[in-house]
Amino acid sequence: MPRLKCGVKTCVFYRERHCTRENIVVKGSTALAEEETKCQSFSREVPDNRDDRYKMEIGSIGEINYHMPVYCEAVNCKFNTHRVCRAKEIKIDGSRALHSDQTFCSSFAIK
Repeated sequence: MPRLKCGVKTCVFYRERHCTRENIVVKGSTALAEEETKCQSFSREVPDNRDDRYKMEIGSIGEINYHMPVYCEAVNCKFNTHRVCRAKEIKIDGSRALHSDQTFCSSFAIK
């Protein structure tokens, strides 16, 4: 499993440059560059609803996960093997994202 770093500070799952989900999904089935990918697992943090959001998300326990399964639809990425990321380390970016289209996998590398 990749070591996942996250730069999406506006996501409810973001904590200390990491993610608190058990896994994430990266979209971008036709991506040819990192900007054409996105983190489908992104969920915008609404400060007043943070605790409620955790309760609504299945598998969210609020603990940092340093290594996690990353399911990836970016089939043109050299790290994608049968829709699973095989990179040793990846980073999801989009520090001011308001929705998943403003996030991306900065570790994407074309085959």
